[in-house]
Amino acid sequence: MKVILIVLAVVAVIMIVLGMIAKQKSEKYYKYSNPVGEIEKQYTPMGSYKVAKLEITSGDQQIGRFVIYYPEAVEDSKEKYPVVLWANGTGSKSKTYTPFLKHLSSWGFIVVSNDDENTRTGASLNAGIDMLMAENEKSDSKLYQRIDLDRIGIGGHSQGGPAVFNMAFVQPHADMIKTVYAVSATSSYHTRTFENGWEYDISKVHVPTLLTAGTGSFDAGTAESPDQKSDEKAGIMQGICPLWSLQENFNLLPDDIDKAYFRKKGVDHGDSYLQFDAYMTAWFR
Repeated sequence: MKVILIVLAVVAVIMIVLGMIAKQKSEKYYKYSNPVGEIEKQYTPMGSYKVAKLEITSGDQQIGRFVIYYPEAVEDSKEKYPVVLWANGTGSKSKTYTPFLKHLSSWGFIVVSNDDENTRTGASLNAGIDMLMAENEKSDSKLYQRIDLDRIGIGGHSQGGPAVFNMAFVQPHADMIKTVYAVSATSSYHTRTFENGWEYDISKVHVPTLLTAGTGSFDAGTAESPDQKSDEKAGIMQGICPLWSLQENFNLLPDDIDKAYFRKKGVDHGDSYLQFDAYMTAWFR
């Protein structure tokens, strides 16, 4: 009996240690990214700004709350800081992206997220801009007159891809968006199937746009065109953001804007936003 208790105690300690290691790797993911190349080596580490946090309750139940990460220097500065608003993937809330959002803010951005788990229409991004406009005019706000509303970028993961595309041309504040970033954006194959606000027309996005995705099975799938239906027996799977989708969206974007797309080997859908973090940061910079 004594031996069994000792074994259980040892197992418990091991589990606690493993949990602590996992938490450490999650919170400081950038230290475990093994950066390669000039861009990754420059932008994978944390930036030079210490990051502060502000939460604002939304009147919209779907949005829940806005979570804002911003350079602490904002509070004592006379400068205005650029903004990035983030659109969550399906079923995700702000806390899913916490370390990632803090990392972006450390590079000098006011970063706005929320708890909308169904971001596709871009409405919660638009509401975030409304909130920022209000905060910028509140004399008792820590962000009073420190938000550069002329430099607003938007980024999104998975369902957040349709969200940023729709924000950039459908929503009321579309004309305030200066650049778009989408990682593993849901393809037109899926958006046509889902309907109900998933659809987007990326050809109407007229600001610089960066598109990224991984080559992993969930992101890339095996289908080579939007015309192929997923068929498990035939070995055909429509990934969330396959190569054909990146090419389709790139080609539909106007030719008179800066635009780019690329994939990264060995990266799949679940953590693609982390794997492209350095490139996203460089793009917004």
